[in-house]
Amino acid sequence: MLRCLPALFPLLMLLPLPVYAQSGGSTVLRTRDSLLLVVEDGEKFLLHPVRSRQTLFSLGRYYYISVEDIVANNTDLEDDPTLKAGTRIRIPVPNKAIRRFKGTNFNPDEWVSIYYVVQPGENLYHICKRYFEMDVKEIKTRNRLKSDNISPGQRLHIGWFGIEGIHPDWRPAKKTVQLSEHKQVFVEESEDETAVESQGVCQWNKSGKESSDLYAMHRTAKIGSVISVTNPMNNKTVYARVISRIPDGFEKNLEVYVSHEAAKKLGAVDERFFVKVKYMK
Repeated sequence: MLRCLPALFPLLMLLPLPVYAQSGGSTVLRTRDSLLLVVEDGEKFLLHPVRSRQTLFSLGRYYYISVEDIVANNTDLEDDPTLKAGTRIRIPVPNKAIRRFKGTNFNPDEWVSIYYVVQPGENLYHICKRYFEMDVKEIKTRNRLKSDNISPGQRLHIGWFGIEGIHPDWRPAKKTVQLSEHKQVFVEESEDETAVESQGVCQWNKSGKESSDLYAMHRTAKIGSVISVTNPMNNKTVYARVISRIPDGFEKNLEVYVSHEAAKKLGAVDERFFVKVKYMK
């Protein structure tokens, strides 16, 4: 079987790839859209309205966040990471991405409105001062409120978000997971149970600009476990954490999808290449 693999590579490279949404503002967010926002444990989350053909990868580029972090904040995506049009997913948002006042040179064609969703037990003063450092009078005027009374579920217009997406400099630097850390986890997991061995096509987003996370998507590997992926062409091995299943739209013969950083450590040149995998089922 292995003797046949070199002859198969040219055919594998010709297999169709899934279509990714463009990362420009015109296809991710439009000026007629609106974003909802919630605050949990002091962290702000945008509730992005999913549109047809958007993927974890296109949203990751647009909001400058790793696919791993998107899944971590939307755990229902672990078993089925296919985005469904009409739903909303949680995206952590830095304060710099929220424009609270129009100021000068404000072009409405470049911004979408952000509405804060009032939670039980909250009051207007708490929301204005603690979350957004804004004057209560400003929010009352903007939302045409006649009193300070608000109710859970009510939406308050608190600012705008630029349709160009999030700038890389707006997100705090993230600690890079070292290859040795994941390798140690894999070794410890292998002591508890026998790893399954398989081989097949590996894919990555060559044109992507993801952060330096080492993650993978697999059809049957245990979510949260670490898998070993080896490129037999150069004997390089990477250890990556499984964050979710492989999304719909990918070829059925795809064995594993790895992050940009994992593919680089494997010495990948083509977007699809042959690998050997060890994983916990």
